[in-house]
Amino acid sequence: MSSLVDFFAILSISQMLMAMLLLAPYWRKTQSLRLYIALMVCGILHVSAILLSVQILPSWLSQLLYIGNNALPGVFWLVSLSVFGEHVSIKRWHYGIASLTLFIPISVQLSQALFTFDISDYDAFYGLTKYGAMALELTLLVHALVVVSKYWDSDLVQSRRYIRGGVIGVAALYIFLVIIIEQLLKLTWTGLDVLEVLLLAMLMTVVNLFLFRLGDNSIFDQAIKKSPEGVKLSPNSKELTLIINAMEVDKAYQQDGLTISLFAKQLGLHEYKLRGLINGELSFRNFNDFLNHYRIAQVTSQLGNVGDKPLPVLTLALESGFRSLSSFNKAFKDKHGVTPTEYRKKASGK
Repeated sequence: MSSLVDFFAILSISQMLMAMLLLAPYWRKTQSLRLYIALMVCGILHVSAILLSVQILPSWLSQLLYIGNNALPGVFWLVSLSVFGEHVSIKRWHYGIASLTLFIPISVQLSQALFTFDISDYDAFYGLTKYGAMALELTLLVHALVVVSKYWDSDLVQSRRYIRGGVIGVAALYIFLVIIIEQLLKLTWTGLDVLEVLLLAMLMTVVNLFLFRLGDNSIFDQAIKKSPEGVKLSPNSKELTLIINAMEVDKAYQQDGLTISLFAKQLGLHEYKLRGLINGELSFRNFNDFLNHYRIAQVTSQLGNVGDKPLPVLTLALESGFRSLSSFNKAFKDKHGVTPTEYRKKASGK
């Protein structure tokens, strides 16, 4: 078993190093890319801790592996928000929460070193720090899975959908194997180490294949959306004309709960074909962005219309297809830089 652990651990580390080398030249481009590189560093330290677990290590190396291992859940959470959470802007408080997975165990270590006491002698404090930190890791990882799965269906970039599927499956098994079985239940079985490094090796191999084939743009970059009204349709673009007519003439975007699969059935198109057209021809990476483009356009027109002035903003938002005022306000401000109320005041002034 130890030889299998060593083999898959080295394979995992080599794949993560390959991903770092592949992405390093572009690290200045986006925050998502830098966070992903940081995740690879934490992953290498985590797997190295498994690989070197039976050896006596220098104190500095043991501490470095300890830091990487504890920082991994928080960095994974940040990457999930940044790469897979559409329009999620990573703020300082996100970094603050993510750093707790490292800050709590490091604080305990420093306290024990400075005040020379064994934390295990104090049951309440020991339970609070140990199980509190474990609960935080589980919460962050489960939330990461929720974020990834939330945008699965609406994502129009096929490579990201595949990687999301891999992240969901592997991360779920990782949570179960590493945190629950090893840390909470403290079950010992050499096959767990084999399965853990095998899953990581498989995931990194798949991710690297997509990075090599499609480049970093398909995963980490934000596409610049073209306005569908400005797209020049070729004579053979019957499907594209069908899509735009459904939006502009039939106002399909107003339908409550419209999904891409349902929209594909209404148009009589294969779902993969519809995804490719909206993403490749219209440059939308997310189906909700595609719908919101038309919803915002409708409300914008109504906010500038004197006849619609008596109608509350909430009414306009719900009639256009938005499910809540908060989601509408965020999408509207992202588009125009001001709130709907401010926009209406400016339009009225003009």
